[in-house]
Amino acid sequence: MTTDTRSLSTRVRLRGNVTHDISVVIVSYNTREMTLACVRSIFEHSDEFAVEIIVVDNQSSDGSGSALRAEFPEITVIDSPTNGGFAFGNTIGVEQASGRHILLLNPDAEIYAETLPAAMRHMSESPMTGIMGSRVWLDDGTQQSSMMRFLTLRQFAYNLVVSNTLQRKIPMLGDTRYASLPKDLAHKVDSVSGCFMFVRREVFEAIGGLDTRFFMYGEEIEWCHRAKRAGWDVVYNPDAEILHHGAASTAHMSEWKAVEMTRGQILFFRLTRGSLVAWLAAILMALRDFIRAPYYGILALLNGLRVTENTKPWWARFKYLLSALVALPRGQSVDLPDPENVQR
Repeated sequence: MTTDTRSLSTRVRLRGNVTHDISVVIVSYNTREMTLACVRSIFEHSDEFAVEIIVVDNQSSDGSGSALRAEFPEITVIDSPTNGGFAFGNTIGVEQASGRHILLLNPDAEIYAETLPAAMRHMSESPMTGIMGSRVWLDDGTQQSSMMRFLTLRQFAYNLVVSNTLQRKIPMLGDTRYASLPKDLAHKVDSVSGCFMFVRREVFEAIGGLDTRFFMYGEEIEWCHRAKRAGWDVVYNPDAEILHHGAASTAHMSEWKAVEMTRGQILFFRLTRGSLVAWLAAILMALRDFIRAPYYGILALLNGLRVTENTKPWWARFKYLLSALVALPRGQSVDLPDPENVQR
């Protein structure tokens, strides 16, 4: 085993032997049927390469682990000792990987016949690409935005008066999702979506893995930021396509999701720009939600003074932001299991 001497939150203890072209790491949480479909798609479209599949089950209660072992005895299924989130689960899986390339793939995604060949071809032709993202199709045939710019204070200043939806679509408001770029061409970008990240093994060796201080939301953007600072390119490649059934584990904007997304955004600023910028970002987000208070008040009045389902996430986020102004989030602290003794 080789040991990354970076901070514990990004350390990855990689295996010494490289025996596969691609290691596919999937972190599942109560997505049994979708995870089974995901693995089936990999077996159906991976004959050209030596591929191993590693599924880390984050304490699911739907029998995901047993179902995967029953249908696919040839894959590695790991029972996580705790649900430590997306980065935590992926790190457990990566530490078991023996591939030259490691694909972090969402359990609610499926690959196509040309997905892996296109990814491998790009990596062969573009040696400075460290992290590659894909074109992402949704069930309704529309394309999901999978290119992202790094968060900025300007973005949150615009958000005081303009919704996130408009910012993503209007280039003059910061082009936060690269709306101005043609989606059928490859582009160097700031960050790609975490639902498909095709990564050289050397990236893990150089900068470590996803930061386990993030539970969910923000970790892939921070990782891409670290990769670009180390000299790697982050690339969107439309020739590699996937079907994404879409946020199966966190399907709607719940109170929990609203808070976790906000926590991840502030943590990204703190880790990449420092505490002062993170605090200013929290102020701008709190002002944004304060400005929207009359709107939610009117909704409550129209609903007989009852809090609507749309109001609960806003209120949970606003309360969280007020607390973040007093004490900026530092992220979770979780202990990774010994890679030699993970529970399979």
